Parts: sequence; C-alpha cells; structure tokens
Amino acid sequence: MTIRYKELFDHVDVVLQSKLEEFHFLQYQSLTEEELWNYCIDRKWRKKEIASLSISEIVATIFDLTASEVLNYHRFVSHQALDLQSELAAVLFNSGNADI
Repeated sequence: MTIRYKELFDHVDVVLQSKLEEFHFLQYQSLTEEELWNYCIDRKWRKKEIASLSISEIVATIFDLTASEVLNYHRFVSHQALDLQSELAAVLFNSGNADI
C-alpha cells in the first residue's frame, strides 16, 4: 500500500468498519477492513488511478460491496496462492532429486 492508499484508507476507515459490521451481522465473520480495502484496489479500481478517485466515489464503491463478491475473490486468491505453493514445492522437490 503506497502512502496515498494509506491516506485514503485512513479517510474511509469508518466506512470500511460500517461495511464490515454489516457483513458480520450477515454472519461473515472472517473478513477484515484490510481485505475489503484490498478487494476494492485489486478488483473495483484496478484500471483506475486511485489518486484521481473522489472520496464520494470510494465511499460509494465500499457501500456497494456484497459479501459474496468479496468472499469469492478471496477464495480465488487463496486458491491461486495454494497452486503457486504446490508448483514451487514440486519444482524444489524435483530439482533436489535431480542431483541424486
């Protein structure tokens, strides 16, 4: 997170908290403010210049989030990380056996 992201995060922290409370009310306890923020950066604003977004646009995006879209994204990212770990382990294991 660059300094600009951190400044924006601090400005909309109360909005993130509010959205997180809504998700917790709906029994989605595992999400954090940082995960919501990172989802917005990675998916909602990926083709936009973050510095050019207005606070109202940022707040509207956060309020429009649904638990299912955020959870699906985090599930996808987790699977990618597991796949990468598996590939790395296979490469390291295979390269270690090549010396035998």
